[in-house]
Formats: sequence, C-alpha cells, structure tokens
Amino acid sequence: METGRGQLLKVSLTTLINALGATIFTYVLSLKLLTVTGSAIGYGVNIFIGPVVGMIFAPLIGKIIDTYSKKKIAILAELGLIISLLTFLEMYPYVQNNLLYVAIGFTCFNNLCARFFTISYLSSAPDLVEKSQLQRLNVVQTTGVAITNMLALPIAGFLYGLIPFERLIWIEIVTELLTLLLTRKTNFKVTKSNLNIDDHDKTSIISILNKHVSLLELIIVVMILNFAITSIEIGVPYTIVKVLKKSTTISGNIQGLFSLGIVIGGGIISIISLKDVLVFTRRIYNTFTLMLVIFGISIYWLPNYTLEIFAIFELSLGFMTAISDPPLFTYIQKEIPREYLGRINTYLYTSVQLLTPLGVAVYSSLFELLSYQQVYLISGVFVLLVVSIVKKAHLWLR
Repeated sequence: METGRGQLLKVSLTTLINALGATIFTYVLSLKLLTVTGSAIGYGVNIFIGPVVGMIFAPLIGKIIDTYSKKKIAILAELGLIISLLTFLEMYPYVQNNLLYVAIGFTCFNNLCARFFTISYLSSAPDLVEKSQLQRLNVVQTTGVAITNMLALPIAGFLYGLIPFERLIWIEIVTELLTLLLTRKTNFKVTKSNLNIDDHDKTSIISILNKHVSLLELIIVVMILNFAITSIEIGVPYTIVKVLKKSTTISGNIQGLFSLGIVIGGGIISIISLKDVLVFTRRIYNTFTLMLVIFGISIYWLPNYTLEIFAIFELSLGFMTAISDPPLFTYIQKEIPREYLGRINTYLYTSVQLLTPLGVAVYSSLFELLSYQQVYLISGVFVLLVVSIVKKAHLWLR
C-alpha cells in the first residue's frame, strides 16, 4: 500500500472534489425545482429524500460493504452516479412538465449511489492510510468538506444565473469522472474478511455494538446533539431576519462564523496526539451539552445581546464540531473490526441524518408557538436531561 503524504493527499482530494461537485449540483437542482414548481417542497426534496433512502436501504448497504471489495463498490457507485446523470441529462428536455417527479426518482437513485460511495470510502480508511494518519485524514475530510460546502453554495448561485442548467449537469458529471479516476488510482490494502456471507447474515448491528457499549453511548449522544443543533440551523436565520428584523447579510455573516470555527478547530485537532480518543470525545460531547444549556440560558436572560450570543455560539459550535467528529471516526476505524465497519458507519450515518427532518419539523413548530428565548431554553434543558439519562443507562450497562 502506498503510504505517506501522497496517499493522504490523493484520498483527501477525492473527497473534496466529490463534495464540491455534489453540493453545487444539489443546490442548483434545488433552485431549478423551486423555479419550476414555485414551491418550497421542490426546493427541499434533497433534505428529505436522503434520510428516507438511508433508512430504507441501510441494512443492505452495510451488509454489501462489509461483504465485498470496498474499492469495487465505490467504483460501481460512481459509475451508477455517472450513468444516472447522463440519463437525466438526456431526459431533461422532454420532462419539463413533470420535472419534479422525475427529479424525485433521480434523487432517490443518486442518493443511494452516493451513500454507497461515501460509506464504502469512509469504511476503507484503515486500508487507505496508516493508523498514525487516520485522525489527520478525518480532520482533512471534516474540515475540507465543510469549507467546500461553504464555497459551493455561492458558486452554485452564481453559475445558476449564468449557465444553462444542462451545462451545470455536465459540471457534476466531470467531478464524478474525476472522483472515479482518483478512486481507481488509489491504493486499497486488500484485507481478507474472516467472515463468510452466512456469518454476515447472522451478525446484527446490536450484537456488534453490545461489544462496544461506550461507542453506542456516543452514537446516541451524537444523535441527540444533532437533533438539538437543528434548532440553531433553522432558528438563527429565523430569529435574525423575521423576529429581530435584521438583514440577511447580518444573518449570513453570523452563520459564516461556524465555518471559521471549523477551520480553527480542524487546524488544532490535526496537530494533537490523543492518548485516549474515547475519553477525549466523551469530554467534548459533555462540553457540547453544557454549551447548549448555557446558550439557552443566555438567550433567555440576555435577549438584548442575542446577536452577540449567536455569533459566539456559531464560532464555538464550528470549533467543537471540528475537534469532536474526527476523533470519533478515528476511534471507530481503529476499534471496530474491519469486517463490521460498513454496517457501523451506515448505522451512524443514517441515524444522524434520520433526526434532521424530525428536528426541522419540531423546531419549526416550536418557533411558531413560542418565543425564540423559550425555545432555546427548553431545548437546552431537554438535551441535558436526555444526555444525562443516556449516561446513567450506560453506567448501568457497564
């Protein structure tokens, strides 16, 4: 297996190119559907389809990734994406009157292929770089993808008003072709699984996680925190623009501090050597929980400083995300046997995304019924209580 900076660079570049093309196209397609349908439903197609597809196909995805060559799965997934994009390109001129329905079908298949590629690549990390480079790879992927997503949105908005939609599809096709080429050129260390297909059928996610109760606790805590963070994602722009009557520019600038926090946190975690990743990650998530409580109390008691509190919290949220996610991925990649990584990563990936639509529905309703101060205070207390229950349950299981 190729080692050193060359392999790390190749793997990182693959992830970033793939993320850039996918984010640009997803946003452009959302804008196109919004233009054609005039409905927010069209714009939000991708938000809801991803978690639904993930939930339906999660068992199949995890089992296939754990059973067969991860490199071949990644390559086949990319080929599937490219074929679907070419098909969509050919169909586009003839489906203008039913574009929403065609886009839903295309997005379902696109999400399925993308999920196969992402999880197979994520599960291959121990076969791509040395153990000592796992955390650095996860930092590059987490930080790089966040920056890429930040850059992709204004690029997509600019290109959408400048270039015909068909040509924008070609941009995505080109990035997927580059991803395919880089994946083929990447060296995967071939590790023969000790399990056969029957063994895979008999092994469930629960039985795997029962051997790693601490990991199960962390996954549940992450799900709870991500659910609560949805209140920030939809509540900050809602509060700034609709309640406080400030400009969208102010909202954008404050939300942009999240990306700055990720860059700062990513730079710090990339040079830190952790002796006990699990202990570190648990402490970070405990701090994360306390931050949400402090945030809720601060907003409730100091409403005149809402913008300043939002700014501080967005920066802190980005920083904490950057230093918490890579160690968790590193722990999973080091501690979980490779023949189970596909199912564990699929479970984690699906669980986290699954709560996003629920969080949007819950907090959208709460912001309509209550003041934003009450929503954030209730949310902070709720997260503290639920996380405390999870931690007590973990101690009992131990």
